[in-house]
Amino acid sequence: MSKQRWVVPILAVGCVLAGCTAVVRPAPAVAVVRPGPVVVEEERYVMHAPPPPREEVIVAAPSPAHVWVQGRWAWRNGWAWLPGHWAVPPRARAHWVPGYWDSRPRGWVWVEGRWG
Repeated sequence: MSKQRWVVPILAVGCVLAGCTAVVRPAPAVAVVRPGPVVVEEERYVMHAPPPPREEVIVAAPSPAHVWVQGRWAWRNGWAWLPGHWAVPPRARAHWVPGYWDSRPRGWVWVEGRWG
C-alpha cells in the first residue's frame, strides 16, 4: 500500500483523538403570541377637549423591526401625557394606526389605536 492511502485515515484518527468537535448552535427561540378575546370597554366621555399633542424626541429604534407609537393624552381625573414608545408589529407588513380623541354630542371619547 502506498503512503498516500494512509494519509486520510491517519488524519481522521488524529482529529478524533485530538478532540475535534463540530459546533452545533440551537435554533433561536420563537415566541408564539396568540391574540386573546376582544374586550370592548364602555366608552368614557370627557367634557373637556384634550390639550395639543406634545412634541416628542424620538430616539433611535432598538431594531429595524420596531415602529414608533406616538404619545397621547389620557384622562386620569385630569389630562396626563403618556409618552410614545417603540413597539414590534404583531405581524409582517403591519402598520400602526394612531388613536385619537373624537368629539361627540356627549363629550370627548378616546378611539383606540390599532395595528392595521
